Amino acid sequence: MTQAFWDSRQLPASFSQAQFDDEGFLRDLTQWSPALADAIGLCLSLCSAQGLSDEQERIVMAARDFYQRYERMPTTRAFVKHLGLSLGEPYGQSATLMLHFPNYPMRLVALCAGLPKPPNCF
Repeated sequence: MTQAFWDSRQLPASFSQAQFDDEGFLRDLTQWSPALADAIGLCLSLCSAQGLSDEQERIVMAARDFYQRYERMPTTRAFVKHLGLSLGEPYGQSATLMLHFPNYPMRLVALCAGLPKPPNCF
């Protein structure tokens, strides 16, 4: 069993702890909401109490769009290409993704987007 990347117990009481697997990923993708994304982003120190930035929200929604289209999480390279095609510049650069989701971009995006663990995450 892998240790969770973050502690879902930090979420407000309105979000059930049972919603998350042992690694902190949402079990039932239909339980995702923008409010949950903001709460997870706050727990991960990605945003202020106001929630994810507009840029972060665009990236999260692009990840959800990719998953809906292809029924899988992309690798970082494929996702950056998808961002460039769907959102335009400067989103088509890995530096932009790293700016908004530092250190572990695909894992952080997946957590905030309520999606499964990406294939390139260990």
